[in-house]
Amino acid sequence: MALASTVPLGQRRPLAVYANAFDVTQIPVKAYEQYDVMTPDVENVRWRHRILERLQNHEAPKVFRLCLFDGKSILYSAAPLDLPDGTSGNYTLTVPGKGRVTVKVARVAGETVTFDDLKNFLNGKISDQTPKVSVALNLLQFIIRQAPNLKYPNNGRAYFTSGGSKDLRGGLQLFRGFFQSVRPAIGRVLVNVDISAAAMYKPGPLLDIALEVLNLRGNARALSYKKHSKEWNILSQFFRNVLIDIKLPKKTVTKKVVGLVEAAGRFPFTQEQEDGSSLPTTVAEYYYKTYNIRLAFPDIIGIELSRGSGKNTVIPAELCTVAAGQRYTRKLPQNMTSMMVDFSKFRPEKRLEMIVGQKGDRVQPPTLEYATSPYIQDAGMKISEQPIILQGQLLRPPTIFYGKKQPAASSFPLVDYSLRLDQNVIKGFMDTLEQCCISRGVRAKPSYKRGSGVGSVDRDIKEACSLALVSAGAPPGYAKPPEIVLVILPQSAADIRQDVKRAGDVTLGVGVYTREDNIAKFTGRQLDQYCNNIAIKINARLTGVNSIPSSPAYDWFTKEDFMFFGADVGHPGPGIQNKPSVASVVFSYDRHGVKYSATSRVQQPRQERIGELGPMVYDAITRYGKVNGKAPKRLIFFRDGLSEGEYAGVGELEFQDIKEAVKRVWAEVKLNDSPPLITYLIVGKRHHVRFFPMTAQDGDRKSGNVEAGFVASEGIANPIAKDFYLLSHGGILGTSRPAHYIVLKDENFNFDIRPIQEVAYTLCHAYKVCARAEYHFDASLRYMDSDCATVTSTSSSEKGSFNLSQWRSGYAQTHSSMLARMFFA
Repeated sequence: MALASTVPLGQRRPLAVYANAFDVTQIPVKAYEQYDVMTPDVENVRWRHRILERLQNHEAPKVFRLCLFDGKSILYSAAPLDLPDGTSGNYTLTVPGKGRVTVKVARVAGETVTFDDLKNFLNGKISDQTPKVSVALNLLQFIIRQAPNLKYPNNGRAYFTSGGSKDLRGGLQLFRGFFQSVRPAIGRVLVNVDISAAAMYKPGPLLDIALEVLNLRGNARALSYKKHSKEWNILSQFFRNVLIDIKLPKKTVTKKVVGLVEAAGRFPFTQEQEDGSSLPTTVAEYYYKTYNIRLAFPDIIGIELSRGSGKNTVIPAELCTVAAGQRYTRKLPQNMTSMMVDFSKFRPEKRLEMIVGQKGDRVQPPTLEYATSPYIQDAGMKISEQPIILQGQLLRPPTIFYGKKQPAASSFPLVDYSLRLDQNVIKGFMDTLEQCCISRGVRAKPSYKRGSGVGSVDRDIKEACSLALVSAGAPPGYAKPPEIVLVILPQSAADIRQDVKRAGDVTLGVGVYTREDNIAKFTGRQLDQYCNNIAIKINARLTGVNSIPSSPAYDWFTKEDFMFFGADVGHPGPGIQNKPSVASVVFSYDRHGVKYSATSRVQQPRQERIGELGPMVYDAITRYGKVNGKAPKRLIFFRDGLSEGEYAGVGELEFQDIKEAVKRVWAEVKLNDSPPLITYLIVGKRHHVRFFPMTAQDGDRKSGNVEAGFVASEGIANPIAKDFYLLSHGGILGTSRPAHYIVLKDENFNFDIRPIQEVAYTLCHAYKVCARAEYHFDASLRYMDSDCATVTSTSSSEKGSFNLSQWRSGYAQTHSSMLARMFFA
């Protein structure tokens, strides 16, 4: 095993920064009792919070006044509750919009929750995060989140308010809010607070929202769609599981949408009479006779509220209003994603001001309410009003050596699917790209072909390749296709993009892509820079080397034969259970760590552990051996996507899978060399830790962000794991997000995180890679078609019935000619 003292390190200088974390200066002194809360409509967090609010403020305030609720089924109280039956009790209450409901509250047998073990854990007297420590940390989460979660729409971790909201159109709007989370550190507990945002369903008359979703202006009579029409499918998906208020004389009830009904006013059903007989009627007749409501639009769609026993509950859409305060949890449409990004961006100084409440804003941060929260006060908990200061270091940027120029084919085709680009603009783009390629040694002149459209991509590319060969002066009968095809995609590119990327990655083995809006918006120097970026990609696809990074620790590690690995699992969208997850692994195969290949596998939906990691690592090491004629001696494995609760379980199992793969290779090849030393790290990006310069002079002059290369661990490090935060790139807009590295296993550096920091930072200057597995599925499986997604609950029976074999058989591996070409870059 390598000794840390033998690894040379580059220069670094100290730098202090603010972090968006606040010290818990006093941990709660009270002990808490735990209770189970059994409520109706258990799938709906909104209703459960509403029920608890009624108990606390209206029905039984003396019993439940300062209880802490997790939004699911757990209730904590700092004193035993005075329940009717001693340890349990039933409460029947009226909830606006829901009616009469019954709630059962029962004491959970077991020990009282205290914070003694948490204190010992923070001070190093307990080395593991025991169940008692985890429960105490969760209880702290409830204490700080309880007040805002009872008042505002939330997802448990963040809450959102309408202050400063933005209209997205399409039936949606954006809310600002705040994320807050309790995090343990060495010797302290921190509250991480950050700006957050959420897409919300726009409240209002359902007819107006439906017209907006379809981008229609005019009369509601246009909503007379037939079942399974395009518009029907769009509205059905949009409104599924949305809560609506149904306004009737003298009352309003709130219900969940199950589906749509065509011509709802004409919908026939049988109405039971007082004498036990039944008469046929329609929805329109029922509302007129019962409520004296005459429907204005009996021929348009309506809302279906329930199914079962062959009966439907149908409500005319004109009587429905979309209830306020509902989060939109599906993937945002492509045209709204950029609006969400813009809405969420703040320069670092503005972001910090909003978090600590230094300047007025429409949304008041939780940091201003910690001192007055009744739940925090009752717990005896205190939180600092000032953000913490971290003592970190600024790593010296690595040296970059530019690769040798690589010869390439003398022509490559450009296939144009743009809808609005002028031919002069395209010619200017082609000329600039040609010059940028030449400057990098890629002597290739683009040849032009207009693409036909969806369904003809393979034919278009093949014809374009033939034209390129003629343009390059290839002799008759020469059939080798160009190694690169450049495709211009339209701005709304979903269908074409899917066909093009599948053709490039799987069926034909060629391809580089750009979008018409990128070409249209750049001129002069900006166009030159954009074309240079494309030229870099082209060079990489031709197995050329753009640049080679170097730093002392990186050079020490790469003196021995080595491999870098990166792995992640991509999951289907929220609530979708009929699509698989895809695990992808990329790995280096050259002596500089700048050329990568990739492999991927299909697995069960939402399975986080990479089920076939062993075979994937086996394939990677075998491929490395074929290219280099020898085995690697050092491996670093960067694992993306694991949550804190999966570090020990999934991380340990995957490390053993890597070990077993190495063992299998060594046994089959009969190697006498020692197996490679392995370092296994988890890289987290979905966190809310941010850094802020303490003075303007300490930050980047343009963006105001902390400079790239800043690394921190002291003051924010995990008590039980070697970890650090690294700002690998300089942010241009908004506030830079550091990557969080957690070192689970380390046989190369003996858990000295300094050289690991340097190697990680140096690697960030090599060419990036990512998975493109979604384009590898057969089109008949409709993997990328969101309209076919079956949104269901996640019961074990549904998971067990998932047909993985059909997805595996319909999943194509990467074209053999692309394996060494950085096709995923």
